[in-house]
Amino acid sequence: MRIKLFLASVLSGVLPFAAHADVTLHLNHGIELLAFNGQEYQSKMFDNDNHVVLTDGTQQLAFRSIASFEKGKDVSFQKSDVIVVKFDASGKDVYLDLPEFKSKREAVAFNKNPNFQILDGDKNAIAFEQGKLIKSGFQLSRDYLAELQRYNETDQPASLQLIAVYETKPKHEPRSSTVVVNETSITNEVEYQLHYWYEKADEATKEKFKAFVNAG
Repeated sequence: MRIKLFLASVLSGVLPFAAHADVTLHLNHGIELLAFNGQEYQSKMFDNDNHVVLTDGTQQLAFRSIASFEKGKDVSFQKSDVIVVKFDASGKDVYLDLPEFKSKREAVAFNKNPNFQILDGDKNAIAFEQGKLIKSGFQLSRDYLAELQRYNETDQPASLQLIAVYETKPKHEPRSSTVVVNETSITNEVEYQLHYWYEKADEATKEKFKAFVNAG
């Protein structure tokens, strides 16, 4: 908890403050936003207008791509590593423009070398820097804010390069911008399945499904 409070407080001093945030980040169903500007992001279930309002200035996002593939009656999901991007934006709409994957091979190739754009509302490219968060092994949960804090204490491309302040000495500080993700992680598998079948449904079924979820 102290790490999270520390990161949020430092970022509030580093990232420019405005009375009214006016950068709108638009997300599609193939992107899982995990954190933005020192805050964790909780996805909105079955919301077709999925967006986040950000404060003008320097932006730092942590996200990954989620691709779904059908084989017979089975559906599988291919997740990318956690990508970190840093860019400047003020008073505009922002879109993460990732490719559409037609096969697992394409998704795996993207994971090895993420090639994408960040666009504004006029489809102009926004300059950005990118890296990845380090995490390996079996994963039931991850503290993305703590990982971002450690990342921001390095000189990696998308780092905010903050000064480290610890109450106790950390056991390990990852320096590389590469991450190895264990695909046996089951953290969000159920949510991915729900989103997938929701997108496949007709409008009447979607409304019934949302009513059922909200009633719970």
